[in-house]
Order: sequence, then C-alpha cells, then structure tokens
Amino acid sequence: MRVETGVIAAAGSGTRMLPVTLGYPKELLPIINKPAIHLIIEEYIDAGLKKIVIVTGENPTPLYRQYGMENLPPRGKYKALDEFVDKLSGIEIIFEPQSGPYGNGTPLIVASKYIPEGEGFIYGFGDDIIKAEKSFSRQLVERHHESGALVVGTQQVPWDDVVRYGMIEFKEGSNQEMKDVVEKPSREEAKSNHAMFGRYLLSTEIIRILKEIPLGKSNELWMTDAVREYVSRGGRVVVQPVVDGEWLTIGDPVNYLHTLLEYALGDPEMRAAVLPRIRKILG
Repeated sequence: MRVETGVIAAAGSGTRMLPVTLGYPKELLPIINKPAIHLIIEEYIDAGLKKIVIVTGENPTPLYRQYGMENLPPRGKYKALDEFVDKLSGIEIIFEPQSGPYGNGTPLIVASKYIPEGEGFIYGFGDDIIKAEKSFSRQLVERHHESGALVVGTQQVPWDDVVRYGMIEFKEGSNQEMKDVVEKPSREEAKSNHAMFGRYLLSTEIIRILKEIPLGKSNELWMTDAVREYVSRGGRVVVQPVVDGEWLTIGDPVNYLHTLLEYALGDPEMRAAVLPRIRKILG
C-alpha cells in the first residue's frame, strides 16, 4: 500500500497533567525546545508522509495557532524558526475536532474522510513519543513493505507492568505475527511482555471495522478491539519493535520528566551542562 497520510490523536483531556493542561493540550508540552506533537510531526515527515490530520479536543486553538499554515512565522529572523518552517513546507496539515464516542479508535473515524480508500496510513497517539535514530514511522512503513501486513509498534515491558497496556499474543512458532491482543491483562493472563503502544500502520479496513464493532470496555471505542477483529477475519498484523530507540510517553508527570531527561541527556552539549547539576541534587 502507498502510505502518505498520518493521523495524530490529540483530543485527550490531559487530566493527569492538570493544572498545566487547563491552558493548552498536553501535546504542546515542551520537550526541551519543541512541543511534543512537533516530534511526532517530524517523525511523520521523515517517513515521507505528505498529509497530517490532527484530531483535536475541546480547545484546538493553541494547536491551530502553532501549526496552522497561515500562522507560520516569516523566515529570516531566527534559525530555529526557519528550520521549523522549512520542515513543514509542502506538508498539508488538517485540523478536525473529535466527535462521537470516547476512545482511542474514534479519531480514525473522524479523520477517515481525509484517508484515500485502499491506501495505508500511520496512526499515532499524541502523548506517545518514539526517540529513535531512524523515524519510527519509517520503520513501520519498511516493515509493511517487507511483510505486506498491517504493523503495530511494540516494546517489551517488565512483567509487572503488563496490567497497564495492550499485550500481544503471538501466533504459534512466531515472535513477529500477532494472534491476539489483550487490553490490560493480569500477569497470569498475559501471553507475552510485548506491549502495543500508540503507533500503527493501518488500512482503511480498520476504519470500517471501527464503524461496525460495539463499544468496548468502559463504553469506549478501542483500537485494540478493532485490531483483534481484523485478525479474527483473517487479516495479518505483524509487530515492529523500536530499533535503536525507545518508546516514551508524556501523559503523566513522572513519565513526562523521564522523557525530558532522555532528550536532555541524549544531547551531548546539554548533557554536559545538565549532568553535573543532577549529580549535585542527588548528593
């Protein structure tokens, strides 16, 4: 499949990051000098995507002010802004407010009118950041072209943490092709410690399934349920672990701080400035 469209779910309320998210969505929380969502947009662009649909929540104005094409600043005054504008040049960014049932599958129904029938697309959660040497979305595209299957991003997690994620069950004799995925299983129920996180390469068949299936746990529309249904109908889904990188999240204060530290300490100049201060704090 051709893959030129990306969807970003940015409609969450950000309650775990209150009160800062009263003023703007968590997707605009700074990761050093870039908004979190900008890292996802860069990841998409580096994978060759040409159109990005951002599904927004109740307060879309800050996102639109940052990324609406007519709002981009003029070039020539600040190098960092020039790089920002150049990166977005030639990319179509669309904002669409979320409507419908709550759940991480709903943004795809909202964005479906912008996704050409028969084409693939990347779907990402706005609070999931993948820090990797190569764009993780490009890794997904390459995996799809190798396998011909849909692709989900995965990362191994400690066994005690399987209760927090959608956990993969592999087909017998395989550690690549998915048989099932169970949302937040108990330690005893989990068939592996491979967690599915918020980055997918999907087809429009998944959107059709989302429109057909009933609401799931907590009366929400879940991506997990759509992927399970796709596999049950004979569709193939393979996993793509993060190569030379790590899945990070900004959805709560502890993980947000973890993400900041990963980016700060991953930059040689910033590491040299920050590490002595951290050591001093730790005594």
